[in-house]
Amino acid sequence: MNDLSRRQLLVGTSAVATIAALKPVDTWAADAVRPALPIPAELRATNGIISFSATAGKVSFAPGQMTPTYGYNGAFLGPALRLRRGKSVTIDFSNNLAEATSVHWHGLIIPGDVDGGPHRPVAPGDHWRPTLSIDQPAATLWFHPHFYPTTAAQVIKGLAGLLIVEDDDTDRLALPSRWGIDDIPLIIQDRRFKTDGHFFDSMNIISVVNGYVGTEALVNGARYPEAKTARGWIRLRLLDGSNARSYLLKASDDRSLYVIGSDGGLLENPVEVKQLKMYAGERYEVLVDCRSGTPFDIVALPVGNPIMQLPPFDMPVPLVTIRPDGADGRGALPESLAKLPPIPTDLPPVSQSLVMDMFRDEAGMMPLVKAGLTMGMGGGAMAMDHSSMADMPDMSHDQMPGMSPAGPAPDVVARVTKLIEDSPELSLSEQLAANGVNGKPFAMHEVGFAARRGEMLHWKISEGSDKMLHPVHVHGCQFRIVSENGKPPEAHRAGWKDIAAISEGGVSDILVSFPQPAAADAPYMAHCHILEHEDSGMMAQFTVA
Repeated sequence: MNDLSRRQLLVGTSAVATIAALKPVDTWAADAVRPALPIPAELRATNGIISFSATAGKVSFAPGQMTPTYGYNGAFLGPALRLRRGKSVTIDFSNNLAEATSVHWHGLIIPGDVDGGPHRPVAPGDHWRPTLSIDQPAATLWFHPHFYPTTAAQVIKGLAGLLIVEDDDTDRLALPSRWGIDDIPLIIQDRRFKTDGHFFDSMNIISVVNGYVGTEALVNGARYPEAKTARGWIRLRLLDGSNARSYLLKASDDRSLYVIGSDGGLLENPVEVKQLKMYAGERYEVLVDCRSGTPFDIVALPVGNPIMQLPPFDMPVPLVTIRPDGADGRGALPESLAKLPPIPTDLPPVSQSLVMDMFRDEAGMMPLVKAGLTMGMGGGAMAMDHSSMADMPDMSHDQMPGMSPAGPAPDVVARVTKLIEDSPELSLSEQLAANGVNGKPFAMHEVGFAARRGEMLHWKISEGSDKMLHPVHVHGCQFRIVSENGKPPEAHRAGWKDIAAISEGGVSDILVSFPQPAAADAPYMAHCHILEHEDSGMMAQFTVA
C-alpha cells in the first residue's frame, strides 16, 4: 500500500478528451446528432516490445464539466493490445500516476510472477517490464489494475483495456476481422457522477456489500454512441467492464445473437440466443446478421438485485446503436468453430473448495430494506434471522414494498440514493474485514492453499449464507464449467471460462488445470470480480508447483 489516499485529487493532467453527452434519442431519427462509438487503437509489438503507460487526464462526459480520469496511453480506458499465440512479447509499462498501480492480464495463462496481481505493484514514476509467452487459443481478454485494496477506485477512474490473442486456427475461419468496421469492441460500464462532474466513488457499507451502483451506461467511454459499420455479418467483442453490474443484453428488434466465443476462446459451434447475460469481468464474442442494413440498438434489460434496478436500469437502457450502412463485409457465420476437449465422464475428486463469504451483508442490506427497497428478487436475497425479518416493512403475499411494475417508487429511489451516496466511508480496517473466502478476509502475506501444476483438478465454488451474486475469477488458467447448481451450463457458457458466477446459494463445479508456476512471493488470486468485494477481502491466493 502507498501513503496516498485512494481518492486523492489529481494534481495534474497529461491527457484531455471530450466525449459527447447526449440523452438517448430515437435510434432511427435521421436528424439525430449522436456521438460516434470510440474504437480503441490497436497496439502491436515493435521488435518484440509493446509500450504503454497509465496516465491521469480529464474527460468531458457532460457539457461544461470535466471529470478527472485515468487511462492507458490516453485520458480514459486504453488501447487494444494484440498478442499472437506462439510468440513472446515484452511489455514496457510506465506508471505516470501519482499513486501505485499494477497491471493484471485478465485471462492470460502465464506464470504468477508476470500475472500482475497485488504482489507486483508499480510505484509512481516506475516501469515494469514483464515478458509474456503466449500459448493459448485466440480470445478476447482484458487488462486492468489489481492493486490491493484500490482496484475498484482505479477501474472507476478509467483503467481498463482489451487484450486480444490471435492464432492461426481462428485466422482460417471467415470471421469478421476488420477492426472498427465489422469487428467491433464494446466495453460496457456504468458510472455515477457527482454534481461537480467527478466520478462518485465511496467505500461505504452499501458499496462494500452491494458493489458499485452507477446511474449512467458508458460504452467505450461514451454515452449511447453510434457505430457505423459494414453491412453483413458483424462481430461484437463484448466486455462487461463494470465494477459490479451485470447486463442482460438483446437487440432492440429482437434479432438473434450468435455467440461464438466466451472468456477463453471460441466455442465448438455458434449458439443462437435472443438474450445474453453478462457478469462483471466476462467477455463474449457475438456475430449479428446485418446484411439487411437495418440499424438496431444493443439494449440492456433490467437484471440483478434490486439496487441494480434503480432508474434508469429499471427499464430497458439503449447502450449503442449499430448502423450497418457501409460497404458489404467479407465475414460469415461458420457452422463449426473450434475443437474443445470433452469433459470426462468420471471427474477427479474435489481438490479445492472456495466459499465466498460476506461478514457485513446484513449491515449493508438492512438500511436498503428499511428504505423500502425490495429484497429477495433477482439474485440479491440476503439470509436474515427472525429479528431482522421483524424490521422489514409489512407486505402482503403478492406485493413487495417500494416496487411497482415500472420500478421502485420515487421516494424509495431518493432514500436509497441517499444511502448510496451519503453513508460514511468505512475505515480501512473495517473495509478489509468485510468479506472473505473460506471464512477469512484476504491477507497479503498468507497463502491460502496450493495447487499441483499440470494436473486436471476439480474445484467447487460456492457461497456462504448471503446468497448474493459473486462472479468468481481464477488467475493463471482457463477452465470449463462442469455444472451450475447441479445442472450442465448453458451452451454458450460451456467453453473456456475464467469467471464462474454463483448466486442464491449456488454452486459451480469447474474442471481446471494450471500449466504455469506461481510461487509464494507471486501467487495467483481467486476472487469475486465485483471489485468492491475483492477490495474488502473476498480474495484468496494460492501457489502452483
